[in-house]
Amino acid sequence: MKKTFLLIILLPIIGFSQMRNRLNSTDLNRYELKGNVKEMVFKEYEPRFSNDTTYTLELYDFLGPSNFKLEFNEYGNLKKKSELRTENDSIKVGAIWNYKYDNKNRILQEQRLSFQYSKDTITWNYEYVGDSIINVQQLDKTYKILYYTYIEKANFEFLNHTNSDSSYVTKRLYLYDKFNRVIRSEDYENKEFVQDLRITSYKDTITSNKFKEVVIWTKHNNSFYNEFEYNENDNSIKMIIGNFNKNDTSINRYEYDYDKFGNWIEKRHFGWRGKLSTVFKREIKYYE
Repeated sequence: MKKTFLLIILLPIIGFSQMRNRLNSTDLNRYELKGNVKEMVFKEYEPRFSNDTTYTLELYDFLGPSNFKLEFNEYGNLKKKSELRTENDSIKVGAIWNYKYDNKNRILQEQRLSFQYSKDTITWNYEYVGDSIINVQQLDKTYKILYYTYIEKANFEFLNHTNSDSSYVTKRLYLYDKFNRVIRSEDYENKEFVQDLRITSYKDTITSNKFKEVVIWTKHNNSFYNEFEYNENDNSIKMIIGNFNKNDTSINRYEYDYDKFGNWIEKRHFGWRGKLSTVFKREIKYYE
């Protein structure tokens, strides 16, 4: 299996995702953090090998922001996020996110102020219409105004995304189980048929640990599956990636070091060739 295929799988999806998950959990849960976390600094390192066993770690800073600092309020939700970028061998803040909530701890506004590149300010304003509709308005210099509308109905969540004149419309559909976990997602993009279909099963009825995920990319005429194994701390230690079209698999493994609260502070990713690929480090501070 080619390494480029693996990279595509591991890259996070950029943009808006499901809203129900955000409203039914805290940001601490979404970042898989335990305890009364006050602050977390996340850094990603790339090992540079001088031989088969000796390497140094270099901070990874390419394309999107891989390094950041999170600050949480006493309710477990984000109050500030700082994107960390490298500049002349030092770390500087490239952008700052600020968050506002209503008296039900629902997100009301998030704003990203950029100090690099476009130096744009992006603002998302949230409006709740009853218990079933969430309207989100995005304001920035590039796109001027974008609209996101979430509609909650039974176990379904619908997301419509449009630009200011509705000349470009995208659609997504999420299906949840009775534990509010996504078991099926359909991304139509701006087409009439599904472009990205994902079906997920879970390890148990307690955690959000995935057991198996099937992905069908109709637009790329490709399909694959991911299988997961976890340790006693509910962290993934193995991911098997199989390609239906090519009938081959690759294995990714993960090792962890933990603090006394059970949060990992170092995560080592071994890629499909069995070699150390990435090292993630987290510096965590707690409320007293």
